Parts: sequence; structure tokens; C-alpha cells
Amino acid sequence: MLQKKIINKGRLKGNQLRKLSSLLDMMYKPSEIAEEVGFTRRQIYRAYIPLGCPYERDETRHIWINGEAFHQWYRETYKKVKLQKNEAYCVSCKNIITIQDFEEKQKGRYRYQLLTCPNCGGKISKAIEKENSND
Repeated sequence: MLQKKIINKGRLKGNQLRKLSSLLDMMYKPSEIAEEVGFTRRQIYRAYIPLGCPYERDETRHIWINGEAFHQWYRETYKKVKLQKNEAYCVSCKNIITIQDFEEKQKGRYRYQLLTCPNCGGKISKAIEKENSND
């Protein structure tokens, strides 16, 4: 079975995502992209280039990144991962786990499953979707 992996390193916030879509089809220095979008230049070297960000080097070994290509690459790399009904995400160890044994709880109208992560022992709660009974 193919294990889904959620990449958290380098993930942008909402305002930064909106600025990312304003990048043009031209070559940027890493510092220019960082300033335009609102993160540090170091993030490009530490997070994005090791993950496969498209870039070019000129004859003086400077890095240049196409703004539109970077935007497309980011959207492809940081896609949302849809979990199955028998899966949950542990925010402590940042892994997707398979739900085995859980305790079902309810607070008001909110029903959820409470389980323990087998990797780190952290508590995980997952909302139970309401069943549609439109017969």
C-alpha cells in the first residue's frame, strides 16, 4: 500500500498563498521571491530546493527561479491529502495513522473518535461525519 506523506516543511499561510499567485512568468532571485511572498530567503534553500523546486543557475552560479513555474510546483507539491474514514492525522508526530481501537464521544451535537497514536502516544480526535438519512 502506498503511504501518503504530508509535507509540512515550507508550507505557506493563506496570505502568502495569495501573494504566491501574483508571481509573474519571469526569473526571480531567491531573495526577490521571498520578499514578494513574505518568507525568508533561507526557506528556499532549506525547504524548497531539497524538495525539487525548479531553478536554474547562470554562469556565475547564481540561482534563478521562474515565478510561474515556482507557483505551479508549490501547488503540486503541497496538495491537500484526503484521509480515508479509517485514517487520522497525528499533530504530535506529523504522521497519518490507521484507526484501530477508539473511544466514541459526544459533546452537544459534536461527535468524535478519541484515540491514541501508536507512534508517539499522543491523543488524536477525529470528527465523525453525520450520516445523511434522506430516504
